Amino acid sequence: YRACREAASVFDFEVSIDETETATTLEAHYFVARELTLLGVDYRSLAPRFVGEFQKGIDYIGDLGEFEENFASHAALAGEMGYKISVHSASDKFSAYPAIARRLQGQMHIKTSGTNWLAAIKVIAGIDPGFYRKLHTYAHEIFPIASSYYHVTPDMDAVEDLDSVSDEDLPAVLDNPNDRQILHVSYGEVLKVPEFKENIYKLLNANITAYWDELERHIGRHIDLLGKLEPSVRL
Repeated sequence: YRACREAASVFDFEVSIDETETATTLEAHYFVARELTLLGVDYRSLAPRFVGEFQKGIDYIGDLGEFEENFASHAALAGEMGYKISVHSASDKFSAYPAIARRLQGQMHIKTSGTNWLAAIKVIAGIDPGFYRKLHTYAHEIFPIASSYYHVTPDMDAVEDLDSVSDEDLPAVLDNPNDRQILHVSYGEVLKVPEFKENIYKLLNANITAYWDELERHIGRHIDLLGKLEPSVRL
């Protein structure tokens, strides 16, 4: 925080405490928030770890009633102390969005950027099926490496067999939550391959409107479930 203060006079500072093995208790949430305040840190949002699982690129895993009760407590504490709750790994958590919208009423920070990559890959599957098949195969091959960076639990017995999928149906492969997770977390390893990186950018730049349309459709679904987008909502 002090380094940021030296580099810029105005900035938006967020504190993340969600990368833990267990859910954040209210006591831990309050302790961190109070200590930050005592240290003079002007933070605008804080990201706890909630009950259940917010895995990459798929819907919420867990009991929605328990989640809403837990989430409501953290939201109330944040509101009392004057900052926004940040929900990390929030892409595609469609079943949890109504509870989030009810409890936060626009005062939220929702992180969804990871599925921009999945939207790009889905567009590529429709434009260049042969290239997509190469990306898909490579992502599955290097998944053991990529999965070490994130907590994901795809069912490897339920992934799509591309040999039985027609070119026309390839975009629908990204609707399979298991393949979706594998493609999601493998992006870094995929982009390390010059051939893949160059062709991905080439295809997207040549079909940028199709990519924008897919982003609007997918991110639009997030916004619709969260309610009307207000200036205080940051995606």
